[in-house]
Amino acid sequence: MFEQDRVLLRLQQRVVAERQVLVCFLSGSYGRGVQDPYSDLDVALVYADDDSRAGAYERRREFVRSVLPYVPAKSFDATHVRPFLHIAVYSNGSKVDYRFETKDSLAPNPWDREIRLLKDDDGWGKAFQDSSLQLAPSLPLPTTTAKDLASIDDRFWIMFVDVYRQVLRGDHDKPFTVYLQLLHFTLPELMRLLPVEEPARQALISVNYQRDARVTVKHLRQLLRTYLAAREAIIQRHRLVFVPDDAFERELQRKISP
Repeated sequence: MFEQDRVLLRLQQRVVAERQVLVCFLSGSYGRGVQDPYSDLDVALVYADDDSRAGAYERRREFVRSVLPYVPAKSFDATHVRPFLHIAVYSNGSKVDYRFETKDSLAPNPWDREIRLLKDDDGWGKAFQDSSLQLAPSLPLPTTTAKDLASIDDRFWIMFVDVYRQVLRGDHDKPFTVYLQLLHFTLPELMRLLPVEEPARQALISVNYQRDARVTVKHLRQLLRTYLAAREAIIQRHRLVFVPDDAFERELQRKISP
């Protein structure tokens, strides 16, 4: 469906011609050899030092366009995920995550146990791969604190009530923006902290918002129950000393009960 192979061919030609790129490899599904027609490309570009990387990162958008010069692309900095990460989407549908690394910044790690080398001039990439293979394949579990959960909890309740009272009034346009913010602020972090097999995590995926205020009100009540179940699962799994404000929550749930 998408044209990742075309990107891959042009990418390898591009990095081979770029002297400052000492090593280039694919991680993720392409690194493991289990890609499918919908996979993205996780690309690591390794430079000699910080100065070389900084110069290359300044020209990151030029690099993105040079991989497929006749295919339009959009890209953005994803430094909220990790430093020196730039993500691009080409108009042929291919998505590429470009990691700009240095030999000093990139230590062997479980994420890069299985990689596909596209360029490795001095054998550093092969040594890096061999060292990563010596590490345990399991990744560190996500962690949180009671303070962080309290921050999420306070904001959830305030935004939830803000949406609920307006939808209950019959408004659906104005609270929709707050609803999206509520989901953005709450769901990704809760899902990060819960394993896939956790029922409370699976329930978080079922979100709904419609013009029919009655349907949305019913969903919001379910969303609250789902949130509380996810919160409790996180408290138990991460062994947090978190004490909910029972008086506040009981009174508020009484107010919104049908």
